Amino acid sequence: MIEKINRNSRVIIIVMFVLMTLIGLVVTSDYGMPWDEELEIRTLGSNVREYIGLFKGEMKEPNRSSTGILFPDYKNNVDMDHGQSAYYPIAPALFAKYGPDGPRTLMLIWHAYTFLIFMAGVVGLYFVCNYLAGDWKYGALGSLLMYLSPRFFAEGHYNSKDIVVAALVILCIALGIKMIETKRFLYSVLFALAAAVATNMRITALFMFGLLGILYVIHLSVKKEWCVKNFFVGLTAVLAFLLISYLITPAAWRAPIEYIQYVIDRSSNFEDWNGLVFFQGYVRRPVPAGYIPTMIAVTTPILVLALILLGNITAMVELIRNAIKKKMAAETPYYLICIVFIWTFLLFAMIRRPILYNSWRHLYFLYGPMLILAVGAVRFFIERARGKMKGVIVAAVAAQLLVCAILIGYSHPFQYVYFNPFAGKDPAVNYEFDYWNVSQTQILIRLVDQTEGDEPVRICAFDWYTTDGLQKAFRVLPESYKKRVILHLFPSPGVKSDVEYLIMNRVPAQIMEGEIKQNLQWIYYGGEHDYATVYPVAISLREYGSEFMTIYRMSED
Repeated sequence: MIEKINRNSRVIIIVMFVLMTLIGLVVTSDYGMPWDEELEIRTLGSNVREYIGLFKGEMKEPNRSSTGILFPDYKNNVDMDHGQSAYYPIAPALFAKYGPDGPRTLMLIWHAYTFLIFMAGVVGLYFVCNYLAGDWKYGALGSLLMYLSPRFFAEGHYNSKDIVVAALVILCIALGIKMIETKRFLYSVLFALAAAVATNMRITALFMFGLLGILYVIHLSVKKEWCVKNFFVGLTAVLAFLLISYLITPAAWRAPIEYIQYVIDRSSNFEDWNGLVFFQGYVRRPVPAGYIPTMIAVTTPILVLALILLGNITAMVELIRNAIKKKMAAETPYYLICIVFIWTFLLFAMIRRPILYNSWRHLYFLYGPMLILAVGAVRFFIERARGKMKGVIVAAVAAQLLVCAILIGYSHPFQYVYFNPFAGKDPAVNYEFDYWNVSQTQILIRLVDQTEGDEPVRICAFDWYTTDGLQKAFRVLPESYKKRVILHLFPSPGVKSDVEYLIMNRVPAQIMEGEIKQNLQWIYYGGEHDYATVYPVAISLREYGSEFMTIYRMSED
């Protein structure tokens, strides 16, 4: 039976990836627009504007998309460090002529393409784990662990920065391994390309390129394989990386040194954001040293979290055994690179405490290396298990994957608010939920669906944060729903208003409460807002034990 499965492994893997991709694309329309998606599209347009100006002159530079998103000159774009080169292939979509549903159509194209990049990372993880563990089944496990991580599945559709960088870092590792092991020019160029695009999106990816480059030099030295051809393979990777990085980064063309300094400053401490986060029941700025480890611990499936921790230990055990035997296993250096990569950034975040926010998404690029170590831990224990214990390990891992799949299906499309049991029965008491207002599109659709007749739904938000999300959600509603929704400003005290509904995101509500309780300067609002005792709930969204988006009825029918 096992032999038959192994003989058909290629077919099984292809079918698995095709199904993964189709499922992800089918549900793409179920996710709304996150907080800064238009800002990322604006950055892409700003770069495209530079390219068009280079070839056609400044007078031909486009200053907005067909849907009305402005494209500033890169010098006036504070988000130029985000790069967005991974999205160059769909740049024509910015200028396509759409119908009335233009903003929604562009969003869906953006989300579908984002998901394809996420899938590229899932596939890349298969090749890395397959090579390091020496069995295609471990490769499949690595891919499934990433795909079935609830938050990653959801954000894989719309998180055009953190998820994309995570996928590109995985591809960088996969292609770096191929270059090191084959010493072929093709892989050195592809490795450089993946690293350059990843670095353009987030400069932290440069560290992985450097680590794998150092390993290439060590590999040639230890194995005594230095020769002219192998030297130029490595040199090609470096030169190709520099050239590609320059070509795909228009913001660096006129002042490269200043641009690099700007990117480093913004990446190491994002001071443009006020830095307020709601963490463990309190408003924090900056985040405490344990913020990132805690957020990883409460948003990662429990067995996966345990395997990640064990993977660090088993990798070091293997390293010690290799040192005793004076013979290094082929996979050990790559596990060591993953450990160095992960802990460098974790310790930086814990010691320096830079301004971070929105869970641990700024460090999502660590998840690929984490899962590589997790798969290594599974192999370590299975190879040493005896009798029924091997079956127990396989069953436990399979059960975790099944639970994750059920959670993804049951909570769809709100997997992005996933918290594991470590977060408590009502995680929103201590942690932020829908910090990007992604769920507002869905809740508006549900509100319209449950409202009888053809009368418009008149709705407002109380705070600026939820208002911004409401405006974005309205723009990307299907046209048939948009006709049924009218946005209003929150009515002033004593002023008669025909607003029927009030929408409230729990994130700013929690921060408001924290500001009052801690006597902080008000960022969101300076007053009471206990709507639950004033207005009846018309509709609410609840997942993983917490209510996170609520619409209140402000007037009776």
